[in-house]
Amino acid sequence: MSRVHALADHLAPDSISLLERSAQQRVSDATCLSTDGRTLIALYLLGYAVKMCLAAAFFRSDGFVPNSPIDRETRKRRMAQARQIQGEDGVPLMSSDPHPLIGWARYLQWKRRLSETLSQPELERLREAVRRAQIVYRHWRPELRYKSTHVRVAQLTEVRLAAEWFIQNLGRI
Repeated sequence: MSRVHALADHLAPDSISLLERSAQQRVSDATCLSTDGRTLIALYLLGYAVKMCLAAAFFRSDGFVPNSPIDRETRKRRMAQARQIQGEDGVPLMSSDPHPLIGWARYLQWKRRLSETLSQPELERLREAVRRAQIVYRHWRPELRYKSTHVRVAQLTEVRLAAEWFIQNLGRI
């Protein structure tokens, strides 16, 4: 038996701060990988960075403070509640997809409009979050980790620009 302690035994619960820091690290990792020609894994990490940014914003909008622990059960319960909410069009804000990038962005837009008076720039930023989440989701799926396929420069560029936008807007969506 190995004397090295399992990494998984030392993982702390998520928090807004940890999600945002991890998102920044994944974008940095993706930059290094894409420079080395590893474009598929770069795109994969960029998509996960966006997911982490949106998850952090989701929990912030639900009243979590930056260092509040977010364990698996809390995440599942909050996601289940969010999936019940319908937009003005009668369509659920979130799909049943386990990685609902667009749904998280739509939820944030709905929640912020509901809970406060927003300036025009804030409304535009929320619309932009939905638009950029849609762009990322055109190219990114968690299943990419099992694939070996060619990534076009334009695809990687779209996802990279969207991920950079989310990083630049941490705490503002």
